[in-house]
Amino acid sequence: MIVMKKHWLALLAASNLLVPATAFSEDSAKLLTQAAGSFRIIDQAMTSAIAGQADPAVVNNAESAKTLPAANKPDDVEMAALYYYAGQKQDDRVAAEAARLRLKFPQFEMPQDLYLPQSARGIDETLLWQLYDRSDFTGIDAEIIRRKSETPDWQPTADFAEKLARRKQRVLMTEAAKDNDWTDVIQAGGSIDPATETEVDLLWTLIDAYAQTGMKQPLADIYRGILLRDGDKRLPDAVLVTTLQKAIRDFPAAEVQAVMQKLAVTPAMQAGLQPVSFDLMRKTVADFNADEKQTVPLSDDQLAPLKATNPPKVEDMALLGWYYLKVKQPAVSAQWFGKALAVQADASNAKGLYLSLAAQNLEEEAYKVAATYLQDLSGDPEFLMNALSLRFAKPDMAVIDERIVASYSTTILQTLNADHAEILAWYAYNSKQYEASSAWFQKAVDWKVAPARVKGLALSYLRLSQKPEFAALQERYGQTYPDIWDEIRTASPPKGRAAASVVKPRGIIQANYFRNFQAKRYAACINDLTDLRSRGQLSADAAQIGGWCYLGLGRLAEARAAFADGLSAGGQVRADAAYGTALTLLRGRLTDDAEAIIRAYPLSAERDREIRAEIYFQRARASFDRKQYQKTLDALNARASLVAEPADLSQLRGWAYYHLGNKQIAKQVFQRLNDHLSDAGVRRGLVATSWTDTRR
Repeated sequence: MIVMKKHWLALLAASNLLVPATAFSEDSAKLLTQAAGSFRIIDQAMTSAIAGQADPAVVNNAESAKTLPAANKPDDVEMAALYYYAGQKQDDRVAAEAARLRLKFPQFEMPQDLYLPQSARGIDETLLWQLYDRSDFTGIDAEIIRRKSETPDWQPTADFAEKLARRKQRVLMTEAAKDNDWTDVIQAGGSIDPATETEVDLLWTLIDAYAQTGMKQPLADIYRGILLRDGDKRLPDAVLVTTLQKAIRDFPAAEVQAVMQKLAVTPAMQAGLQPVSFDLMRKTVADFNADEKQTVPLSDDQLAPLKATNPPKVEDMALLGWYYLKVKQPAVSAQWFGKALAVQADASNAKGLYLSLAAQNLEEEAYKVAATYLQDLSGDPEFLMNALSLRFAKPDMAVIDERIVASYSTTILQTLNADHAEILAWYAYNSKQYEASSAWFQKAVDWKVAPARVKGLALSYLRLSQKPEFAALQERYGQTYPDIWDEIRTASPPKGRAAASVVKPRGIIQANYFRNFQAKRYAACINDLTDLRSRGQLSADAAQIGGWCYLGLGRLAEARAAFADGLSAGGQVRADAAYGTALTLLRGRLTDDAEAIIRAYPLSAERDREIRAEIYFQRARASFDRKQYQKTLDALNARASLVAEPADLSQLRGWAYYHLGNKQIAKQVFQRLNDHLSDAGVRRGLVATSWTDTRR
């Protein structure tokens, strides 16, 4: 039976019955002729098979196949038929020929240029496409260099070059987006046409980049390019729906609604837009809450879906709370915030409930909310400080819990608020805690001097019998505030009242703007500094921190302005400002301006070396991109005289020598790197210089 099965397989192969019959469908007469001949062969073979004999021709062919070693890949002759059938667009014959080649060459893969026109078909690019599939750009560059060394006039096909450029673009954009490097995303996607691009995920990545950098006009162009295509260029409904959901984040609700009405032309699209409509309704309420210019209340129909969500969502209840607070219905807003807090305690809902109660003059209830949610509100020291201050300004209402005093004092130190430092100081003074009152009055005077604060500090000194300190204070502020001193001398001591213990200011508590700066919460840092400036308490040191926060946000013009204020100061402030200005200029690739700054404002040796090293790096990189290879080497040499050269710049040095024709030196650079570093880029350099040597 085994012999019989082998015969049958051989017979079927001989008769071409293993090849799809459609391969011969173009010529029915020939098909019939071939079929008749095939059946005669089968009849003869069947007779031999029944007799238990193998067909000699089949046996000989099988034995020959065993003795002939299979080549690694087909040569041009073997491939000729495949290319011919592909050129004739005879797909069935292409499939049959491919099956034959796979049988003979098990490792055979279809060539990537099979369907390219003859004029565009070059050397087989299969290896390049395999590297392309792995996004191995270094390997591709090395292979292209190798082929050019063998055949100087060779060029990759236009199809490969175009797809390679797109793959590189995709990888650059994706990696930059993962790192939140939105400027690089925009730079990598600069060639994309939003009106014709079909890879929509790249457009969505650009949308995120423009939104994060606040570039409104190009952001709108991308949206229009996706949403407003006509006819057969219109993108699928699912793409349009997703894009509209993104647009809700970036544009006013009215603008998104107008686009939705234009797109909802089919029942299927209308159904697909229902989730977007609900999100848009939320956006409408949120925009109303945030826009001070909108004062006309929304209709009940607009609010009804939010109220009817089941199960209710915290976000929807919070939106309704802020809405009713804005339209001056604080009793209703308090109900919604209370419901939201019952589901999830957070700072925003606690603030909303506090403000709703305060708007109804329910001060005690509002204070209890602040006291209950101390931990949640601690992230906003300014708000918490204001919420707690009422009890300190009216201490007769009730005894204050010590943890409230501790929270209040902490928020004062975090916000550097002189007004609240004065409130806490009077609270301590009136409860006869004179050491604490003198310390807090001193803080208030240090932050922003005022006559009431000087008076409180003087009274505290008198109660402590600190006559030298009192005399020094009077000498300093006697002429500035002449009217307060008679009042101070005749003032009666406080009666004292039950009060919580007030701790003197602790130096270990950092200002809130500095804490936000250290935590890289740069926007929050800027807000804190803006508050200090509005209170007239922005010091030169704090202004410099603002420069670093602006730099962290990529707002280079504002960073330069902040640092510029420090350049007119002296000492360490000016040195720090010059350093920050130079870094800001380098971030904007303004190397000449950065060099001018460090010439005008000398830095410490370490900082000077750091800035100059970056200047020379940028000049080397820019010169290389402009193909000014000697200037590249000059900049690299200047940098190397300051700091050690990293491997990536040594590679740049090697390629500069290579392009200048100093290929032996270039090879030495790459060889030294290869001795200590396993890197694909280094190996690519070695390949390039080695092939050059071979050609010599």
